[in-house]
Amino acid sequence: MAVRDRFAHLLGHSGVRQRIVGPVAFDGLILTTNLITGIVIARSLGPSGRGELAAILILMQTASWIFSMGAAEAVAYHQARNPAHGGRLIVGWIVIMAPLTVLAIVVGELLLPTLFGAQSAEAIDLGRLYLLLVGVPLLGIVFNAILLGDRRFTAYNSVRLLIPAQIAVGYLVLWPLGALTVESALIVNAIATVTSTIVAATACISRHGLDRPHPGLLNTTFTYGVKAHGGSLAGFVNARLDLLIIPAFLAAASVGLYSVATNVSSIIGTLTGTVAAIVLPVAAREDGGSSRVVIRTMHAVLLIGGTLGLILILLAEPALTLVYGEEFADAAPALRILLPGEVLGACAAVITSGHLAANRPFLSSVPYFLGAALTVGGLIIFLPDGDITTAATITTAAYTVVFVVSVVIYRRKTDLRWRQFLRAPPS
Repeated sequence: MAVRDRFAHLLGHSGVRQRIVGPVAFDGLILTTNLITGIVIARSLGPSGRGELAAILILMQTASWIFSMGAAEAVAYHQARNPAHGGRLIVGWIVIMAPLTVLAIVVGELLLPTLFGAQSAEAIDLGRLYLLLVGVPLLGIVFNAILLGDRRFTAYNSVRLLIPAQIAVGYLVLWPLGALTVESALIVNAIATVTSTIVAATACISRHGLDRPHPGLLNTTFTYGVKAHGGSLAGFVNARLDLLIIPAFLAAASVGLYSVATNVSSIIGTLTGTVAAIVLPVAAREDGGSSRVVIRTMHAVLLIGGTLGLILILLAEPALTLVYGEEFADAAPALRILLPGEVLGACAAVITSGHLAANRPFLSSVPYFLGAALTVGGLIIFLPDGDITTAATITTAAYTVVFVVSVVIYRRKTDLRWRQFLRAPPS
């Protein structure tokens, strides 16, 4: 009864509702469109085709995150603290992204044959071509961060929704025509990414214009970004390295099954990810960040994620069979293993935003370094002789480590007592 009353009081708080309801609604729409595209791809391409598509898309996502150098965190934090610097931030980070794009393409092209070691020659060729567009999502990261720093949350979420919405429409048009292939699906994804970036750029430039960047500003934000990037990159490793590595050891059908399991488990992260991101600009208004905002938001994320995770654990196999087809039922064990880790990872993301808001970017990275080490070591040691449940177990173990270490560090730096993690500290 006390727990129920506590959560009822939490969701009755106006500030919590403002930071939770709107973002969750947008994330729910994104989740719906992702579900539609996942079903269409699974039923039209089967496990092998879905596996090839998933491997190529995750390659692009990984490359863009690796070479973004913490732009999302640095630009959002600085824009929240200094709204008048928008024009300088935009131009400065466009300049920074130019050489990073070239580097991402070169490194990606060199590593692709190894990363796609168990895939077909056609999949490798498609991966090479698609990687040439990596500069587009890199620029998108910058413009989205400006929107987030401006606290234009509706615009920020609308741009995020635009990509999966366009993809869903494209797939639904091509599927009945018998024209939905791995190649055509990649074209649809490319068009959606370019369109979203153009819309975000227009929204930012129309408000801030373009201004000559200041060297001191670039140095400050780039340094912040590099410090935060370790955690962002390591967090991405925890979330996506399994999908990036298993194509080198497992056949495309296994990759397809695992991609379905990760897509379903990521429902939790999708519904709560924007909530965690919004903590950064909201808490950054205060010099030391707001531990009250952080703890309240973590409670809400735990409630949403835990409830949804329990439902998915209970309904995993029938849900997969109903939605994706009987051939994807074998993904259920991996899905059940992934879900607890996904909930803890969502809570850890809120704590991370708390560190970033308090100008502690390096401390936000430490837990993710430990989690990434566990992920990399575990996959290298156990995956060659394992299967998709092995990868799921390693991923959940890594998320657990990240959450525990994040809470311990945050408690020490904010002088909170353990009981205040159960009830938010006073303002």
